[in-house]
Amino acid sequence: MRRAAKLITSVLLLGGLSIVVLIVLLQTRYATPILNHTLAFFSHYQLAETQLHYDIKQPLQITLQPLTVKKADKTLLSVHSITLELSSRSLQTQHLIFSNVIIDGINLNHQQWDKFEHLSAFSINRLAINDLSIATPAITINHAQLQIDNWQYSDHQQPWWQQFSGQFQLSVPQITWHNHTLENLLLNGTKQHQQWQLTGFSGKWQRANFNGTADYNSDTQLLTLDQFTLTNLRIQQSQPLTAWPQWLTDATPVRHIMIKRADILDSSIEQPSWAADDISLSLENWSWPNSYWQQDNAHLSVSASNAKWHDIVFEQPIVELNFMPEKINSQGLSAQLLSGYMRMDGEISPDKVKLKKLLISGIKGFLPPQWFHTTKTLTSRLSELTIDKLDINNIQLTSTDTQLPFQLAGIYIDGNDVVVKHQHQWGLWQGNLDTSLSFASVNQIVFVDPIVEMTSFNGDWVIDKFILPFTDGMLTADANIQLAQQGQPWSLSISNDSIPAALIYRWFKLPLPLKGKIDGTIHAQGLASNRQSFNYSLSGQTALTFREIHLNNIAPTQLLDNWKTKGKLFGMVLDNNKESSDSHTQALTLSPLKITTERGKITIPTWLVSNENFSLSLTSHWDLAIPKQQQLEWVLKENCQQVERRWHADQTEVNSFSTCSGKIK
Repeated sequence: MRRAAKLITSVLLLGGLSIVVLIVLLQTRYATPILNHTLAFFSHYQLAETQLHYDIKQPLQITLQPLTVKKADKTLLSVHSITLELSSRSLQTQHLIFSNVIIDGINLNHQQWDKFEHLSAFSINRLAINDLSIATPAITINHAQLQIDNWQYSDHQQPWWQQFSGQFQLSVPQITWHNHTLENLLLNGTKQHQQWQLTGFSGKWQRANFNGTADYNSDTQLLTLDQFTLTNLRIQQSQPLTAWPQWLTDATPVRHIMIKRADILDSSIEQPSWAADDISLSLENWSWPNSYWQQDNAHLSVSASNAKWHDIVFEQPIVELNFMPEKINSQGLSAQLLSGYMRMDGEISPDKVKLKKLLISGIKGFLPPQWFHTTKTLTSRLSELTIDKLDINNIQLTSTDTQLPFQLAGIYIDGNDVVVKHQHQWGLWQGNLDTSLSFASVNQIVFVDPIVEMTSFNGDWVIDKFILPFTDGMLTADANIQLAQQGQPWSLSISNDSIPAALIYRWFKLPLPLKGKIDGTIHAQGLASNRQSFNYSLSGQTALTFREIHLNNIAPTQLLDNWKTKGKLFGMVLDNNKESSDSHTQALTLSPLKITTERGKITIPTWLVSNENFSLSLTSHWDLAIPKQQQLEWVLKENCQQVERRWHADQTEVNSFSTCSGKIK
């Protein structure tokens, strides 16, 4: 027993003496060589240009200043200074545990960490890095401050910034991330296993301030924004928003974003087809990358001082929308535009629009070029359009389309429970619709106070009243179409008294400019379900008489020259704006025009327009269903000049003939 006690005492004395000697040596110029020998014994690394500082008052702490780590004479890492404080628990475990590690002034790039061999496991209770700079192809950080709790080195294949569990804080004056620069970035949060919780983040991007809280799961790659606020954002046309989803996919390990609440305040955005100023936006419960038809109880609220879509400017627009699967509810969509006001409330689905109310008041403006084509394209996928209350009042619209320019003023449309599109077909399928105008000019034809009243029940569409008053005449009509019946049978009756003869050229595009009055009636019926049904079923009679007819501002010789062209007769534009010297003498006599249609076969007995030196005759036998049985002949004579235009089976023939010379051209 005495020998054992002496042996233990000797070991303790030698151990204690060794520790004392080591502590003494650490405070001398031999400290660095001792550290290098120890490091060389356990690894292949050496320290160069490194000074070790040790204070007996803090026996478990050393400072290396500066620190340069080399391997085979190649510098792997340079640090301005590093302070290591060993934890007393290291004496009880098989790996190193540091209570605190403080690193000042370190520059990292993406190649440095790959050069280090796998080290033995160690952990740091608190890691603080000051003046941290990182440069990789994807990210650049300058002069950052980073603090991490419970950093553990155990897996050399895992990024160093993921090997911790606990609180963290990052402060960066400037960071560039996939060509986007953030300033004054501050992150506070905790990490437990694969779950990151940002209890607060803030910074500046595009001169805009942002802040919020978030959670991120690296397993599911789900980012949850609990709250996000962005203020004073400015986006130009050179920064298309359509490119951002792809940038987010390429630049981040995020595949799904859940936005519980996001606010964009006092911002302006300008894109190629739209722009808005002073935007205030609030978005709740939104899931990305799901489309707006795939949201579940999401809410969007937007207001702005003004917005622009293509060439239309909206003042004070307000949008309140709720998003459900395959459904969007408009709780309030309104704006001032074109000197008027618009409001819409209702429900929108991918192919259906059901509005509770549509109010359009006081709008005055020019329709953009190709407005009809644009409208048709926007509504092409729409199968249903229902409006419970339609109120359009005091509207003024102008179209400069050269084919059919018009100006409509004082438009009033009042509708109740109307279905205007059903199963992809336009028409009044249900409800009551009343329309009136205070003034209209359509391709230089003026009419005042027209009225249209119509009703429909279960697809039985009836035009009860159609009154079109011209300056000295009036056209009235009534019609019916059974939209829900097989074939969609329809009927139409028109009565006109002293309507302007200029309609022949101005509306129906026949190059025969006339002044005068037309009286008559039109009765027609047939089927309207498709073009083929219409062609085979059209039947009816037209009887027109003409009074006080003159050529309108064009001489017969000029008219003859225009008809000699081989272009399409209908739609031909004549230059008759210059006053003709003999136009006042060109009074014409027109025979009554009678057109008979029986199951698509149209018969026009010879119709004659004439005076002493001028004549025009029309003869036709036309079968809408059989092109080979379509014949139409116009013969225009002026003195000894004659032009013949014939259509037969889609073939056009134009001949000019002079009885003076006998020559055919």
